[in-house]
Amino acid sequence: MTVALDLLLFAGIVLFGIGAFWKDRRVHLARAAAWALFGLFWFAQFPGYVEKGDPLNALGTAASLPAFLFLAHHERLSYRWDEEYAPLRFLAVGAFWAAGIYFVVDRIPALSGGLIELVANHTAGLLNAVDPGYAVGALNFGGNTGPWRVNEAEIYAPITNGGADLVNIILACTALQGIAITAALVPGTTDPPRRKALVLGILVPTTYAMNLVRNVVVIHLYAGGDAWEFVHNGVGKGLSFLVLVVLMLVAFWLLPELYLNINGVFELPWRKRPGHDHRKHVGRILGRLARPKAVERTLEDDERGDRKA
Repeated sequence: MTVALDLLLFAGIVLFGIGAFWKDRRVHLARAAAWALFGLFWFAQFPGYVEKGDPLNALGTAASLPAFLFLAHHERLSYRWDEEYAPLRFLAVGAFWAAGIYFVVDRIPALSGGLIELVANHTAGLLNAVDPGYAVGALNFGGNTGPWRVNEAEIYAPITNGGADLVNIILACTALQGIAITAALVPGTTDPPRRKALVLGILVPTTYAMNLVRNVVVIHLYAGGDAWEFVHNGVGKGLSFLVLVVLMLVAFWLLPELYLNINGVFELPWRKRPGHDHRKHVGRILGRLARPKAVERTLEDDERGDRKA
């Protein structure tokens, strides 16, 4: 089953890559197939989350198939109408980079183990600056010692205190998911390359650094006697959410096309015929006054360009 799911997953990633870089009308069919495969892959995770008693992720995986098939339908419409709907391409490029980065690292033990060990050592170093006595134990591959992951056992590096294992650093503790998702949003825009590089230069190291702070806060509080559920699910996830919101606001400010493309995704239910202008109703929910100034400038520049043409 694991092999079959990996085949679905990486076939989808390859098709997204084709959809991101191929210059041909059939690119829409590649993206449509990729969304369908992704929908099947994530929907197949539903029983596992139900068994684990994880209702939030179970709901997300259950909704993935209809949601991704909806995107596949709109790619099919783009093929039929022979048009490029920018927000759909933006999503496909983002899916390619986010899934490609995360799952390649996740499936290759040498990469995931190396990243886990790096984060564990940085976390222990910061902890020792606050309260000496922390160290990193031996990396445990959970039986995944070959070139490719063969089971779902977590690869981890234990953080020790006084010679006893305290917590385990796993891939979810490395900020790889957050880095992959936020960084993957940037390549799909048509903003200037220098501005894209600036955004990546802000997002990637800041996300990594703030994740280390989160790890230190969670472990320090837990070592001090606070309940794990409180420090991990409450404090830790709260800090992660706050950092993500701030970084996304910075990204929207520097790359206004992010806002336009995300708005265009929510416009898909109104896309009934060729030539749908997803920019026309920017700020539909909050009104025109809610538009960021950078978005207003982008729209004005586009309108001037249309008049000149």
